[in-house]
Amino acid sequence: MNRQTSQISHNSSTQLFYSQYLKQQQVSPIAERFSGDEVHELRKKVDQLTKQLEFKEKIISEMRAHQKQLMNRLPEQKQFQYENLAERLKEFEQKMKEKEVQFQNQLIESSLLIKENQSLKQEITRLESCIKDPSIPKFVNSIVDLVIQCHPINHFPSSKPELRQCWRWLKKILNDYIQLKQREH
Repeated sequence: MNRQTSQISHNSSTQLFYSQYLKQQQVSPIAERFSGDEVHELRKKVDQLTKQLEFKEKIISEMRAHQKQLMNRLPEQKQFQYENLAERLKEFEQKMKEKEVQFQNQLIESSLLIKENQSLKQEITRLESCIKDPSIPKFVNSIVDLVIQCHPINHFPSSKPELRQCWRWLKKILNDYIQLKQREH
């Protein structure tokens, strides 16, 4: 054996012997390096660190218990969220049905309006064609002339009676004529 290996084996055997000695004396190898006051201070620090460790372990266990409670509640929350989602979905479907009915009603109303507009346009076109027809003004003028001829002179303050006055006169004459005819039979 060379010199280094023999020294290492000697050192390791010395350390083994020394640690056994300290165990018998109930003194740790670290405590041997410090004086009595220093050992007392170190023991206080160890006690403080032990208390801190216990406190932190207590907090960890409380946090784990709280986590378990939250995990147990999670299915309840998911169920609540699912029920809430189902309710919101039903409300949405109801609103969609209402909007669909409203849209259908508006569609029907607008189609009816379009149809009315088309019929009104046709009626306006027909009336315009009647007005443009040259026979209509001739007919109206002949009725006015008939009314003038059947009344005494200067009966109408203006030169010609209004169309409304002519219409009333014609209705009155026709009513009288119908009554006479009914009396005869």
